[in-house]
Amino acid sequence: MIVATFFSLWLSVYFDVQAEAFLSYFLIFTFGIFHGSNDLKLIQQTSGSSKKNFFLRALISYVTVIALTVAFFSFFPVLALGFFVLASSYHFGEQHWAQYTERSLLAYVFYTCYGMVIFFLLFYCQADAVTPIIYEITGINLQADHYLYTLASSFGIFMLIYFWWLWKRKIKVNMIKELFFLLVFFIVFKTASLIWAFSIYFVIWHSIPSLMDQTRFLYGKISKASLLSYFRTSFIYWIFSMIGLAGLYYLFHDKQGLFLSILIYFLAAITFPHVIVMNRLNRS
Repeated sequence: MIVATFFSLWLSVYFDVQAEAFLSYFLIFTFGIFHGSNDLKLIQQTSGSSKKNFFLRALISYVTVIALTVAFFSFFPVLALGFFVLASSYHFGEQHWAQYTERSLLAYVFYTCYGMVIFFLLFYCQADAVTPIIYEITGINLQADHYLYTLASSFGIFMLIYFWWLWKRKIKVNMIKELFFLLVFFIVFKTASLIWAFSIYFVIWHSIPSLMDQTRFLYGKISKASLLSYFRTSFIYWIFSMIGLAGLYYLFHDKQGLFLSILIYFLAAITFPHVIVMNRLNRS
């Protein structure tokens, strides 16, 4: 992943802003959306249900959560954006750390703090680009210091929990390597544009590893056949998402700030139910 990360960063030297944005959206719309496109299959697998009407009931529940998310953003944008950041932070942290930790309330805090370190490191490094987007969604004008304070607090709590677990011998992980990864993220977030920096992390460090984990869970191993099966069962959901988001890009590609705001709404709408599904998978 390190090689792929720096290769992606190297590519940005040769791309203009529009080409970089197009490639970023392409990666998010493909690998990024695909990694959450098999949720209904995962729900069926984790519930052990094989009833014919299960898919319809699960689909209605899933769409309901998405609709409630859109309504949440429409009527309570400040709360919705905050909840989206918290839920996404938890999701990023859970995907990265679940294999190293036992399930507990403290683990939920640990996952969330790690994810918030990722988010607010990006926000701090890209404050000039992030602040207008947050203002457009919420009407709140944040400064770089706000991101820095949240970053420092999240990192402090994350490290305290780690040292507590280390003292209790509840975790065995190379923290030097993990801190090195955070340094790599800092370099990427500071060097690349906002959308390219986000896509590098979201696709290389989250979506692809998550997709692999889901494939192992559903089919027992990673192989050409299992990956093809995963893509086949994900395709319908993915293609509808792709069409909708591609249409938005066509309409708003010349207004990057506006399109990024709308992209956040869409990502939030599909993130909330996906977080619930992946939490259920990790507990099973």
